[in-house]
This record gives sequence, C-alpha cells and structure tokens, in this order.
Amino acid sequence: MKTVLRIVSVLMLITGIVSLAVGGMNIGVIYAALGGTEVGDAVAAALSGVVVVLLMAGGLMDLVCGLLGLRAAKRPGGSTAAVVFGVLAAIPGAAALALDFSTQRILGLVVPALYLVCCIVMKSGGKAAE
Repeated sequence: MKTVLRIVSVLMLITGIVSLAVGGMNIGVIYAALGGTEVGDAVAAALSGVVVVLLMAGGLMDLVCGLLGLRAAKRPGGSTAAVVFGVLAAIPGAAALALDFSTQRILGLVVPALYLVCCIVMKSGGKAAE
C-alpha cells in the first residue's frame, strides 16, 4: 500500500503544480487581454480573483495532499493530516459527480478517492495487502 500511496501522491503533486502554473498563466492572460483601461483593470482583477479562488486553491490542495501523502507513506500510523486533506480533496469531486454524472467526473474522482483509501489504510498501520 505504501507504493500505491507514493504513486498517487506524486500524481497529486504533479496535478497541483500544473494547476498552479495554469492558474498563474490565466491571470497573466486576463491582465494582458483586459488591462490598460480603468474598467479593464477592474474586470481583470475580478476575473483573477475567481481564477485564484477556484483553480489555484484546488491546485494548492493537491500539492499539500501530495506532500502529506509522501510523508504518510514513510510514517504509517501518523497520517491524520493526510486523511483530513484527502477528505477535503475528494469533496469537490464528489459534489461535481453528484451534479453531473459523467465519465469525466468519475475519472476526476478516482485519484482523490484512491489517495484517501491509501491514507486511511496507512493510518491504520499499513497492514493491508502490501
């Protein structure tokens, strides 16, 4: 189970880094397209706030989950924070699946759910099917 948790944690780290990078690029594109005028700057600031809250917060959550998952793989039994962040990472995917049941939403929930299951097993001592 340690190996699976490490793999899933690395996947979450990668998605977190990519989400943060894409969010940063989106903010740059918004300011480039709408900046230059007083009204354009206000609209760009509002849209940037939305990007930061929605996209970059999810990326930061994935990044933290990945780091906590790697730490939990090294120390079975002491991964309470990893379980908490795993639940927090799975909630948006579960809500999106409830609102729009599709293959894309199911696949978007697979990695956080697998991460959460691995963290719970590691919290209980990591004795399940090594």
